Amino acid sequence: MEKYKLICCANGNEVMLEKPFDFQTGCHENSLLKTVYLQDKLELRKDLPGLWKYINWLPVNGINEYSFGPVTYKSQGLAKELGLYNLWISFNGYYPDFGAYYKTCTFKELHAVLVIQYAKEHGVDKLVLASAGNTAVAFAYIAEFLKFPMVCVVPEKCMANVQAPNMVFQNSNIIMLTGGDYSDALNVARRLATLKGYTYEGGAKNFARRAGLGVSYMDAVTRIGRIPDHYFQGVGSGTGAIAAWHSNMQFVSDGSYGTYMTKLHLAQNKPMTPMVSAWAAGRNFIKQEVDVPQVDNILDLVAAPVLTNKYPAYGISGGVYDALRATGGLMYGVSNDELFEAGDVFKRTEGRDVNPPAAVATAALIRAVKEHKVRKGEIILLNITGAGREQRLRDLSIKPIKPNHVITKEITDEQLMEMPV
Repeated sequence: MEKYKLICCANGNEVMLEKPFDFQTGCHENSLLKTVYLQDKLELRKDLPGLWKYINWLPVNGINEYSFGPVTYKSQGLAKELGLYNLWISFNGYYPDFGAYYKTCTFKELHAVLVIQYAKEHGVDKLVLASAGNTAVAFAYIAEFLKFPMVCVVPEKCMANVQAPNMVFQNSNIIMLTGGDYSDALNVARRLATLKGYTYEGGAKNFARRAGLGVSYMDAVTRIGRIPDHYFQGVGSGTGAIAAWHSNMQFVSDGSYGTYMTKLHLAQNKPMTPMVSAWAAGRNFIKQEVDVPQVDNILDLVAAPVLTNKYPAYGISGGVYDALRATGGLMYGVSNDELFEAGDVFKRTEGRDVNPPAAVATAALIRAVKEHKVRKGEIILLNITGAGREQRLRDLSIKPIKPNHVITKEITDEQLMEMPV
């Protein structure tokens, strides 16, 4: 039985994929595919654990052994600090006493689980992707947990955070890229997939990836009992924000939780703020020579390296620009100093350490309150996309994931072909 339709955001046409992960089949080249579920009303499966409670609005038919999901709660400490009455937090991280069990400390576990489940259901036996850190950790850990082969290309400067619970990694191949950034890693990943005949995971164009990240928004809406007025998140590719917007539209179709759009407040880490720059200029496209810092390696300048992306899903149909326009959204550029201060504020008021991208989102919220961009009584959702590294170090044996191969961005196609992955 058909569960959902795939709609091309550029022209509104329904699309039938010729093969899994071929996200351009029948759709405009510069467009995302959007899932529209035929079951308008969300039926919560309370008999299922974690993210699987939302399986009726996820693009898979079965579940796997993974059983975790976000924890949504109404803030007391940070809310009091900021003078807010209805601040809700989607907490994605590791704090077992709090019911949060992401051992990689990032909500990227959610998209890894959904992507791998989708791949298994469609006969795909290996995926290739790129990451600036969090995605690599999540995919490596989940791929091992679910015994699914994957290859991930990671810039050398991001490898310091590629850590996971001590385990034998037999299904995950990590390729460390020296002398390059995330965009270079993307290029190598695409080339490797084409040359080897593997399946490229697709990044932001992968609707299964976006569905996983959308679970945070879905969990919040069902926990709060209505669509929130505002949503704050730190963004690099913009995939999580797009996921929240698309989920918002599905809830509007449902009608049980309200029929209005959540205003998106999206933040990037200065000086790597291409979407902030383009949005401020009123452009639906990014000018690399204007919006992206012209430096040898941007990773040397930012405290949140996982948010660095020269080619985010911004101007693409159904992407960040469209989401901001549709929701009356705002963008923020957050300095490293603001990031560190916001992280300290969150830990002092909520008692939990957060990862840099979550601190970026918190800094944006603090600024929005100061600048009266939100009202004290409005329902505000802060997506803490990663947290709990300190607790994880106390509870678990955490080890760096050693790369299987080390390459440079100048690697030739012949050398990639010879690489045993």
